[in-house]
Amino acid sequence: MENEKFQMFCRFDPRKSACISGYFRALIRSLLVAAVLAPSFHTAVAQSSIRDYRRAHERQILAEFTQLVAIPNVASDKENIRRNAELIQAMMQRRGLNPQLLEGKSKDTPPAVYGEWKVDGATHSIILYAHYDGQPVDPKQWTASPPFQPTWRSAAMEAGGQIVTLPANGDINPEWRLYGRAASDDKAGVMAILTAFEALRAQNISPSLNIKFIFEGEEEAGSPHLGDIIDLHKDLLQSDAWIICDGPVHQSGRKQVVFGVRGDQNVDVTVYGAKRPLHSGHYGNWAPNPAMLLARLLASMKDDTGRVTIAGWYDGVEPIGAAEKRAIA
Repeated sequence: MENEKFQMFCRFDPRKSACISGYFRALIRSLLVAAVLAPSFHTAVAQSSIRDYRRAHERQILAEFTQLVAIPNVASDKENIRRNAELIQAMMQRRGLNPQLLEGKSKDTPPAVYGEWKVDGATHSIILYAHYDGQPVDPKQWTASPPFQPTWRSAAMEAGGQIVTLPANGDINPEWRLYGRAASDDKAGVMAILTAFEALRAQNISPSLNIKFIFEGEEEAGSPHLGDIIDLHKDLLQSDAWIICDGPVHQSGRKQVVFGVRGDQNVDVTVYGAKRPLHSGHYGNWAPNPAMLLARLLASMKDDTGRVTIAGWYDGVEPIGAAEKRAIA
């Protein structure tokens, strides 16, 4: 990677609000991470081995995943969000990833869960990121099943999917869907990453670089304290790249790795106008109109090509380097 910093974006299931469709196939798509972790191993052989691992362990995987989905995970719910973090820490401990909770400046900050896979002789490191918190939820709107009571259905609800129970043995239909808050966004990311690691280790496939894992607990709240956590633990989080495993799958269903991530910037803007209603016959077209001022302000922030025109907006943004160009060629 020639010490060039970059981010990549792993894509997951597009139905981010409630369910995972064809969980097993989605998990296999998610395990494209394996190709990144083990570049020296033939990709087709690696994927086949990992698929075999998943088939042999699917019940254990789903049991652990269902346990995770059942814990309420709204970032403002301090008690339950920490329960999520502690469960993930225990999951990583069982996998030998030497996990720890990365605390923020305040005890009320949801901790990030960190682990690592050290490789002898490796000189580079990447970080795999996912988040374990979910969107705020009103349980009264979940009329079919409670948000934190993971429920299996034979198909999508809108397609008439009926509640089903996992059989005690035999094959599990890969088209069944698991409904529950954050079953896709983004506890599926957490589960896929940890399962990918386990599958690689079971096949004695070792990466050529150190792998670090970080699972955040405030992404859906805007990650207000992630910067603080990174600053407080910057030595631990030194890396050459981040892979962000959170986002929709390509519409074709093909797995993909995308350079860069999209986001938003929140600001508070105060626009001043008259302090009382003004008659249009007297003041129209010359008294400042807050709505018009705001419209002009927003329109001035981008040009016709979509480029941000705010001074200094692109300061510090590095162009695509040679490593990225080779990777996407």
